[in-house]
Amino acid sequence: MIKDILRSAIAAIVGIAVAFGLIWLAQYAGSEISPDVYDPNSGEVLIPIGSTIALIVGWFVGTFGGGWLAMRVSAGTGAGWIVAGAVIGAALYRAVTLGDTWWIMALSVLMPLIAVWLAQRAASIAPDA
Repeated sequence: MIKDILRSAIAAIVGIAVAFGLIWLAQYAGSEISPDVYDPNSGEVLIPIGSTIALIVGWFVGTFGGGWLAMRVSAGTGAGWIVAGAVIGAALYRAVTLGDTWWIMALSVLMPLIAVWLAQRAASIAPDA
């Protein structure tokens, strides 16, 4: 029993690391494609829609990848849902601190939930190693 709990905990930690790494890659790609613009008149940094779309895609891809890996390593679904919770928490924190609109806040919850649900389905039909 302790071995299973330890395995799930390690799987969740690795899954979270993978998820945040994939999200960071998506954010980096988005900022390279459409970089932020500094407005000297207002003193604000304007974030273009391309960067926002890349971030939303990153939430999905990161949660799916990290959740799937955590579920496969732990041989259960709990670790994957923990990964989704971590991504949702970080995404909501980002959305609230930057004062994003309501639809970005809604997507920060919806995209990881859809991704982990799909990852759970994919992990359950994948052949065992």
